[in-house]
Amino acid sequence: MKRNWEDIKWIFEPDGSLRDIYVQNVSISDWEKLIDLLNENYPLKYGITGEARSASQIDKQDVISFLTDRTGEMYCRSTTVDVGGVHANCHFFLSEQIEFDIDPKEISSVEDFEKVEKFMQSISWALEQQVTLTDENTPEFPLIKVDVVKNTHKVLTRKEVQGLQGNENTLINQIADLKLNLEMKLFTKDFEERILMSANEPYSSTKRNQNIW
Repeated sequence: MKRNWEDIKWIFEPDGSLRDIYVQNVSISDWEKLIDLLNENYPLKYGITGEARSASQIDKQDVISFLTDRTGEMYCRSTTVDVGGVHANCHFFLSEQIEFDIDPKEISSVEDFEKVEKFMQSISWALEQQVTLTDENTPEFPLIKVDVVKNTHKVLTRKEVQGLQGNENTLINQIADLKLNLEMKLFTKDFEERILMSANEPYSSTKRNQNIW
């Protein structure tokens, strides 16, 4: 089905942030399937983050060792996958969550979008899992959802997003916001300490059942 770019382009309007692609609730076996898919089907560069990535294949055992490492002594690994001119970066953050980031400036037409969509579909086929695209660091709020097992290929409209955001504005959230504002005003030092502690907390995955839809 040919999509209308006018209905999609709002998702990729450059705003200084990236767009993320997620597969949630994954296992090491899923990572192995993903690496095989990428190595066999896409041009890519792989290596240690921050260094020149010269390898044209992902070292599967190296990645698995990094994902299962408990010493914290291994350098981060990353790969850049060339999806027909759109570059998807994976940094192997968590063993239980696959995450890519893409620059929305690289998606400027329905043809570019279809490259990203087919990339998501190929991952969904290989892993038999749901794959989502979101704004940066918001895995719980999919803008695009692909699940080939369930025959799901959904792209939210701006109006649908506004409706979902409105549904989240419940009394509970309003009370939570009020409590937060009071803490900021009445217990400034404690609040600042909590923010600093939060910033130092390790990055954690978002489970699929935590998603808004």
